[in-house]
Amino acid sequence: MVVTGTDRRVLAANEAGAELLGWTVTDIVGQAIADQVSPSERNHVAAREDKVLAGEPQRYETRVLNHRTKEERDVAVSSGPFRVDGELIGTVATLRDVTDPKRAQETLARSEARYRHLVESASDAIVTLDANGRFTTVNHAAENISGYKREELVGQWFAPMLPDDDLPKALGHFQQALAGETGLFDSQFYRKDGEVRTISITYSTPQKDEEVLCLIRDVTDQKMLQEQLIQSEKMSAIGQLVSGVAHELNNPLAGISAFAQLLLAEKKFPPDQRTAAETIYSEARRASRIVQNLLTFARQHKAEKVPTSINQVLDDTLELRGYELRVRGIDVRREYDDSLADTMADAHQLQQVFLNLITNAEQAMEQRDGHHHRLTVRTRRNGEAVRIEVEDTGGGIPANLIERIFNPFFTTKPTGSGTGLGLSISLGIVREHEGRIWAENVASSGARFIVELPIIQARTSGEMPAITHVQAASGNDSLRVLVVDDEASVRVSLQRYLAGRGHHVETTASGEDALVRLRDAKYDAVIVDMRMPDLSGEQLYERLRSGDPGHAERVIFTTGDLVNEQMKRFLDGTGRPCVPKPFEFASFDQALPAARRR
Repeated sequence: MVVTGTDRRVLAANEAGAELLGWTVTDIVGQAIADQVSPSERNHVAAREDKVLAGEPQRYETRVLNHRTKEERDVAVSSGPFRVDGELIGTVATLRDVTDPKRAQETLARSEARYRHLVESASDAIVTLDANGRFTTVNHAAENISGYKREELVGQWFAPMLPDDDLPKALGHFQQALAGETGLFDSQFYRKDGEVRTISITYSTPQKDEEVLCLIRDVTDQKMLQEQLIQSEKMSAIGQLVSGVAHELNNPLAGISAFAQLLLAEKKFPPDQRTAAETIYSEARRASRIVQNLLTFARQHKAEKVPTSINQVLDDTLELRGYELRVRGIDVRREYDDSLADTMADAHQLQQVFLNLITNAEQAMEQRDGHHHRLTVRTRRNGEAVRIEVEDTGGGIPANLIERIFNPFFTTKPTGSGTGLGLSISLGIVREHEGRIWAENVASSGARFIVELPIIQARTSGEMPAITHVQAASGNDSLRVLVVDDEASVRVSLQRYLAGRGHHVETTASGEDALVRLRDAKYDAVIVDMRMPDLSGEQLYERLRSGDPGHAERVIFTTGDLVNEQMKRFLDGTGRPCVPKPFEFASFDQALPAARRR
């Protein structure tokens, strides 16, 4: 307690008041009260004291200065007029030191402000729920993830936001949380706009049986990406599997094709049986193309732009989906511009684009029952570009979605039926080719996807072709040929054909046996299969190149797996010709050396 006169000097103070201001009870008497107040607060205190001297009691907070320690302290002041026998002689004030509580309050306020800032700026939703499962607090991220405003969420029960399949699991975890457990689980939920998203929920219990705290993260895109990576791994595994199977399939196909060619070469072959042989030959070639297309598509491929026929890429892609299209009763109509020039493009990447568009069209038409469906694929020149159209007779694209279909992870298909990456990947591939891709609805029904690619003339390069050809042998050049292949049908068919062309032909199923023969005799040509059980074509060639370079320069390779990147690099390095299986006999006429054996 401090008493001051009308001159604003201290008349008296109790021991607590004097100690607060840094004086003794005796020494404080006569001190100007303004000197006991922090300089920044003096005008404020003087104005308050003027009101007290005018008869108006005051309650306020200020800051006083300790005379001895020079420390400033926060005080709560209650001041009133001091009268003796009715005469005003000054003011009497009680001062309560509130420094520590005020600093604690400020620290708490700062802490709460930091907490609010952290919670509100968090990218994950942070919510609390009461014991009945109703939202009590939500942060800004919760609004973004759910699509609801804060005031719409607070007081709402969480259950209607979850699908029926996920609700029992969520309720079980909620009961565990109320019991004081912590945990983590994934669930789907409905946004306000009806979109289904996948969330990861981490929960704990600040107040047992009363409140549950949840940290919620939208993992929809992450799940999509994981599914895409899994799909990519599956495709890689398929590529490895098909690579191994392709050779085994192409060997019997090579035999079937070769013997069909031998039958067709027979001049006395009956016409009715010729038709059967032509069918066998045609179907063998078709099966070979399907195997090659599957192998090409499944294997990861490095982008490489070469002169490409767009019509041929479309045909190859349609052949991949031929069975599915027929089973679904979809009529395929090709409206090609046959005069289109080749353009520099990556056929493998474009095949992926066209396959995505054709597959999407199939699925769109499948969802529309009771209609005769037709898939129309068109090509035409549009100025300096090639225009490709893939048109279906499905239900079309909703107008509000047509601008979003190329967004990554956006899909209208049911959960588990698509990753939403097909069209976005296609968009990226087309842009890499400096082209455009867009979609539009057809006036009658269905949708049409349009791809425009610039026509780029083939650029000359200093590279030599990977597979070389030499001049065909004339009829008088009888050559000595060694055929090395573990497939009996390939050996027999080649022996018959080449012998019929006047060549002397020997065959063997073993690479090791071939080396023995090559040491003992000279051959004009050595036809070697790339894959054999005892010694591969690559190993055989390397042995010849180091020990018998003359025969190494006469090797002709055959293989059923030209898509294998490692094999292609090896063949490019040798510069030797390679005839893919199933083969045309005419390919060997081109590859055999022109000179007679010396």
